[in-house]
Amino acid sequence: MNDAQKWLDQIIEDIPFIEKGIYEDAKTLGTYGKAKKYVRSFKHDFGGDFSGTPEEQMYSAFNTMLEDVVSKLNQDSNNAEIKND
Repeated sequence: MNDAQKWLDQIIEDIPFIEKGIYEDAKTLGTYGKAKKYVRSFKHDFGGDFSGTPEEQMYSAFNTMLEDVVSKLNQDSNNAEIKND
């Protein structure tokens, strides 16, 4: 296996751990609004250019994962596990 494939496989393997870490950190902020702002601070801004380079595709996948975290936090706020502000 070449180095690029190993690198990509490691990123894919790490995504669930990154997601869990960001989610757990965000929950400590106490309110949905603060948690959502914290999670979204990691998002990559494409500036309207979606040309689809490999790097941008990785950022897009990461952004999707961040929105999944925001959705989980929203569910937590609906279930009163985190304050809704």
